[in-house]
Amino acid sequence: MRTQKLFLPGLLAGTLLLSACGGGGDAFEEADGGSGAEATGGGGGGSIVVGGAQFTEMSVMENMYALLLEEAGYDVDLQTAEQREIYAPAFVSGEIDVVPEYAATFVQYLNREANGPDAEEITSSDVQETIAAGEPLAEEQGLAFLEPAEAQDTNGFYVTQAFADENGLTTLSDLGELGQPIQLAAGDECLDRPFCAPGLEETYGLDITGVTGDSFASLTGKQKVVDGTAQLGLTGTTDGTLDGLGLVILEDDEGLQAADNLVPVVNEETAGDPAVAEALNQLAPVLTTEDLTQLNLQVDEQRLLPEDVARDYLVEQGLIEG
Repeated sequence: MRTQKLFLPGLLAGTLLLSACGGGGDAFEEADGGSGAEATGGGGGGSIVVGGAQFTEMSVMENMYALLLEEAGYDVDLQTAEQREIYAPAFVSGEIDVVPEYAATFVQYLNREANGPDAEEITSSDVQETIAAGEPLAEEQGLAFLEPAEAQDTNGFYVTQAFADENGLTTLSDLGELGQPIQLAAGDECLDRPFCAPGLEETYGLDITGVTGDSFASLTGKQKVVDGTAQLGLTGTTDGTLDGLGLVILEDDEGLQAADNLVPVVNEETAGDPAVAEALNQLAPVLTTEDLTQLNLQVDEQRLLPEDVARDYLVEQGLIEG
């Protein structure tokens, strides 16, 4: 599931599947009995449709946005789709009013939609610079970025905690200085992606001897790192399963990865009300990568419902009433 977003800066985002789940039925799946009513931007008294993709992290974020908007007085419906190519046109047309997005991924999606699949990369590891680069493209589509959170989900490269302790590793630069050949627990596509093996070699001087062929964030890949078949593995930075397996992500201290911070994006015509921005921007100074990791873990391992996890978090942070 996360592999699809992971390499999006190097591919045409609109053609990629964002969820491994889903089957038959309508392209949009409406949640919580929502009516899908068009937003009116009524100063906290209208209706809003929150949409986006269908996977754990997005489900938690969509529910957090819905709860914050309900607290602000809006009547909120949730609609999700399996693919960005499905929900993005509905977003631009105003059928969907608010979407939680990943800053760099969405900016590069807009860039490739405007300038073709070979458009030059315009994102960076700085979230404000990334959003600034994307704002003109968003405006052309009638969309606007709100305030990004510190929380981000991008490529994370992990080793065993024991290996890190033994060699004094906390960063990818530390691993590069170690000078050892590295088998990478990742899929074959990693060999061609600039944010994966080529980037690790160019930015950190790693000697990547090959990949194991395991899919992104897979348990089989993690097991190969644990048993020493591979020395380094690939996952997302909000993967909550690593600690329990004795694994730790090394810091991307040279900023190889683009800034995929979680950010609300709104349709300016249907959700341009300042009350919408005020409600959603409350997450920006609060939500961290560590928080998001734990929220994902509660859904994926503890089997809690995304709406319950989202509600409990917002109550704990004092953003909505309990």
